[in-house]
Amino acid sequence: RFCELLLAEVDAYEATPLPRRRPNTMNRGGLIVNEIGLEPLMDLLLRRLIAPLAAHLYFAEPFAASLDHHHSFVVAYRHRGDECGGDRGLDMHHDASEATLNVCLGRDFTGAGLTLCGLRGGEPPSRGGGDGRERMLRHVHAHTRGHAILHLGRQRHGADDIVTGERYNLILWNKSSHHRLSKDFLAKYRSRPPAAPGGEAASGGEEAAPPDLACLSYTHDGDYENYKPYPPGKKPKPRGPGGG
Repeated sequence: RFCELLLAEVDAYEATPLPRRRPNTMNRGGLIVNEIGLEPLMDLLLRRLIAPLAAHLYFAEPFAASLDHHHSFVVAYRHRGDECGGDRGLDMHHDASEATLNVCLGRDFTGAGLTLCGLRGGEPPSRGGGDGRERMLRHVHAHTRGHAILHLGRQRHGADDIVTGERYNLILWNKSSHHRLSKDFLAKYRSRPPAAPGGEAASGGEEAAPPDLACLSYTHDGDYENYKPYPPGKKPKPRGPGGG
């Protein structure tokens, strides 16, 4: 029922000539729900659901007990994305969040899983550290209407191309004001993935093994073409200071 009501609200707003902004720099189709009167509802989700879950699941993270604001939006994925003002999928990336809640609102679709890879900056010491392989495949989540997944914002992930139909997702980028002023946040934010063995890394590091192909980013990985050709019409993102 929640999914149905939220989609009806989005449809009603999109049918008006009222102004709207793209939800982020990556998605072409979508709507910022904080700007259409739904911010109090998203505040409630953060306080009562997301913050307690994050404190329990991510207790080793420095932000675990301090999530206090969010950027919340709905995104649309469509099989004919180029023609309908949406996206078919989304390249590998990290979120501008400490923890992200991704809720599948549905409509009829096939395909379009969520591929999850390693963590930028590695695993926290209390969880055994890690091998530093940000580009290692961890899990592929199959979206189902009414189901949600919570993951770290610094976890590399991407939306697989939708095969048929259209899919809407509610995304909450949950953030910590306190953590975002810390040196730990700045260090992870500015870091880049290490290069594959023998490759040149902007960060000066080297991966323990070649990257999993599913975790490569044509937008962010300078060595993408070493493993496969760029998709038609795609090219790497120009790097600024500390990019990645």
